[in-house]
Amino acid sequence: MLRMVGILLLMTGCIGLGYHTVSEEKQRIRELREIRHMMLRIQSEMTYGKRTLPEICNLLAENGEEPYRTIFRRIFQKAEENDGATLERIWMEEMENGLRNLPLKREEKTILKNLSGCNGIADENMQAAGVGQSLDVLTRQIDRAETEYENKSRVIMSISVTAGLFLSILLL
Repeated sequence: MLRMVGILLLMTGCIGLGYHTVSEEKQRIRELREIRHMMLRIQSEMTYGKRTLPEICNLLAENGEEPYRTIFRRIFQKAEENDGATLERIWMEEMENGLRNLPLKREEKTILKNLSGCNGIADENMQAAGVGQSLDVLTRQIDRAETEYENKSRVIMSISVTAGLFLSILLL
């Protein structure tokens, strides 16, 4: 009886670990889609709204999702303080701190962190084009992540169930 309870708990733990790993990948795809949505908003505000990046940060701080709302609020506040730091530096630091706990890969975080490099260009259309290039890279990342998700999720769940069965047999 005690062995059966142990086997049941072991199987539950292995399957739970697999489910957690799959849900992290799903969360990563959701975050990538949210970042794409924000980048589209930034691009359209630059092109059609003729807004500067700090103004856009203020808009995103009011309307964005967490944790991005907090990140953009801090960027706007620090840019308004005008303590001598460049907007690009403020952007990089706040993005680094804010994106730390998200389930994104390093290159995906880098896309968003490097977005402020387009701000040094005087023409807003050129700024928007720079954002568009980053948006294209991000879209390819999303497409790749979505196609990999189906295969990865099946493999991870299969391995977790198999590992649970193997450990159960091994401990019998």
